[in-house]
Amino acid sequence: MLTPDGAELVGVSAFMRYVEGGGYHSLLDNIVDRFYPITNLMQTEGTIRDVGISYVGAQKREGVAYTEGRFAPQYHTREGLSLKDAIVSMADGLAEGAERYGVKTALIVGIGRETSPEIGVDVAKAATKSKLVVALDLCGPEEGYPPPKFNEAFRTAVASGLKVTVHAGEGAGSVSQNLRNMRDAITRLHASRLGHAIPLARSEPLLKLVLQRSVAIEMNPISNLVLRKIRGLRELSIDKLLARGVRISVNSDDPAIWPGGHLPDVYSRVCEAYGFGFDVLDRLMDNSFDGAFATAGDKERLRELYGEARRRIESNG
Repeated sequence: MLTPDGAELVGVSAFMRYVEGGGYHSLLDNIVDRFYPITNLMQTEGTIRDVGISYVGAQKREGVAYTEGRFAPQYHTREGLSLKDAIVSMADGLAEGAERYGVKTALIVGIGRETSPEIGVDVAKAATKSKLVVALDLCGPEEGYPPPKFNEAFRTAVASGLKVTVHAGEGAGSVSQNLRNMRDAITRLHASRLGHAIPLARSEPLLKLVLQRSVAIEMNPISNLVLRKIRGLRELSIDKLLARGVRISVNSDDPAIWPGGHLPDVYSRVCEAYGFGFDVLDRLMDNSFDGAFATAGDKERLRELYGEARRRIESNG
C-alpha cells in the first residue's frame, strides 16, 4: 500500500505505525485506504467469520451487551467471494461470537460510497435476500459522493423492510454540503439514524427536520477529534442538542484505530468535556437503546442491565 505522499507500507504492522503517527490526517481524504491492509486479509469465508468472532469478543471486553456490527461486503469480493457469501460469513461470525461471549449482535451492511450505483443496488439486494441484516448503511468517503447517488439501492432496502442509517455531515468538503448530505440522507434515503452529523446544531431548519422525523444521531466525538473534523468536543454542542430533544448517542466509530476510541473512553471524555452527570449519562444511554435496530424485548433487557449497573455504582458510593 502507498500513502498519499508515495511512501510504501508493507504489512499491517507498518500500516498501524503509520496511522498511529500522522497518518490519520493524510489518509483522511481517502478513508477507505485505512482499511485496505485489513480488508485485503478478509477475502475468504473463514477470515471474515474469524473477524466477526473477534469483534464480538472485543465488545465483550468493553462491557457491551448489544452491538450492531457494520460491514461493507463490496470490499471482500476480490478473490471470488460473492456479496452473499461475504454477508453470510460475517453474520455467521457475529452469531458464533454472540454464543461464545454472551453479547447480543445484529448486522448492518454498508455500501462504500466510492462504488457505482449499480453495485450499491447489488449490495442492497444481497443484504435483503440474506434475511440476516437489520439495516443498510452508506459509508466511506463523503466528499464527491452525495446520498442521492444511491437512491435506488435505498429504495430497495426500504421496500424490503430494512432500516436505514447513513454516515453524513462529517467530511463532505464544506459545511453547506455536509448539511445538504444530512438532509438528503433523511429525505431521499429515508434514514432513521445519521452517523456523525457534526454541524447539526448550526442549522435550525435541519434541526427541526431531525426532531420532526425523530431521527437518531450517532455522534462519534473521539474520531471527529482525532481526524481534526472538530477542534474540541464541545464544538459538537451535544448539550444544546440534548436540550432541544435530539436523540443523541455517543459511539466509538472504529475503536481499534483511534487512540482513546473505545466506548468507555468515549463516554468518559464526553462527560468530562461537558460536565455531564449521571442524569445526562442516563439520557445518552437511553437514546442509544431507543435508536438501536433491536427488538422491543432486547431494548427492555438493555435498560434492565444498565439499571442494574447504575445501582451497583450508586451502592459503592
